[in-house]
Amino acid sequence: MLNASALALALALLGCSAPDTPEPPAAPQDMPPPLAAAPEVPSPDRDPIGTVSTSPKSILLISWDTVRVDRVGTWGGRAETPHLTKLAARGARFNAAITHIPETALSHWSVMTGVEPEVHGDVPGTGGSRYRGPTLAQIAKAHGLATGAFIGGVTLAADASGLQRGFDVYDDRHNWESTHLKRPGRDVTERAADWMKKQTGPSFTFVHLFDAHTPYQPPPPFDTRYPPGSEEVTTQLALYDGEIAYLDTLLPPLLEATGPDTIIALFSDHGESFEHDYLYNHRDSLWDSTLRVPLVIAGRGVTPQVIERQVGLTDVFPTVLALAGLPGDSKAQGRDLFEESARATVHSVARPFTDRAALAARSLQHKGIWQSDGSVLGYDLSADPGETMNLGAIPKSLKAERAGYQERLQDAATLQREPLLPRALPPGAKERLDALGYGGN
Repeated sequence: MLNASALALALALLGCSAPDTPEPPAAPQDMPPPLAAAPEVPSPDRDPIGTVSTSPKSILLISWDTVRVDRVGTWGGRAETPHLTKLAARGARFNAAITHIPETALSHWSVMTGVEPEVHGDVPGTGGSRYRGPTLAQIAKAHGLATGAFIGGVTLAADASGLQRGFDVYDDRHNWESTHLKRPGRDVTERAADWMKKQTGPSFTFVHLFDAHTPYQPPPPFDTRYPPGSEEVTTQLALYDGEIAYLDTLLPPLLEATGPDTIIALFSDHGESFEHDYLYNHRDSLWDSTLRVPLVIAGRGVTPQVIERQVGLTDVFPTVLALAGLPGDSKAQGRDLFEESARATVHSVARPFTDRAALAARSLQHKGIWQSDGSVLGYDLSADPGETMNLGAIPKSLKAERAGYQERLQDAATLQREPLLPRALPPGAKERLDALGYGGN
């Protein structure tokens, strides 16, 4: 198994990003410098829609990276999350929120723009997005909000993801190699809360917490909070639950730093697998263990409620903009969660730019998965929520979904700029990426 330094190097080799903000200040001596100067990004093509408030609200967007919903106490899981439960009680809790891809960078791009992963292109391979529309941060900044992002994992560092578009502050400088590619959540939340308290007007704050990603190493007392069991998988699951419980303790400083009118959205980009002979990973999985994620939206204008209908993470973009009194964008594929009807299906993809690409179509009752080798999986989620009994065929209600998705993807080509160039990797880098689960073609 490769160590954290090797993984940090491999991920860093994914290249530079493309900010539209000034160059950040020089890194401290113990921080690795950027690999290269980042190219400039063209101004986004904006097609604003919706009513714009003369007094927009602040937005706080919190990502609990790699958290599956069924382990979270707010949804009945073992990991105790009283602070999130309290937040959900004064807002909307979504019981069927689905990610469009079990991969960090592309999933966050979809949240930030409201368009599906393949519209962005091969972000891990190129270090940026092909989408020509605005990000949430760019819209917020254009309407006078201060914008700050505080990053807890190397996969969202600017050099690897290009996600810094529109942010005045993109705080991703950390000696990743020293901490298993994780920046301690306490450090992330303290810096984010400090920045929020210094703002004199409305702001958009993005907080990314990577603690629940493997390797699971929760701090005391969460490292022994849950019984480990007698098998490796139950031991790892106990540590994973400890990470989630620890994440909950990081919420109060963030919430205390917000104003009374702040719109708060907490989500996860994808879950984690402990089943199906696929352990401690997520990138190849289209089962609900990696697709169903926590989602809570709270703030002024949100009626306390539990929402059972199925939603997708692209819906976060238009929803929080509308609640904050900011314009959306007509190119977004997501829907305002408090105005639109339920989605009959949500599509999710795995490894879309490789020869291992797979597609899932999910309704509340059924799921169909088209695998890269031509085989299919089908599940009756009503009778088999754990997806243990493959029907051997795509459920009848979902048979047309693959063709419909491909047609929508072709139409979405109009949302893209020209392809970005892939970045050359030094000898051995591809093999390291493949071994770590971050590689492809």
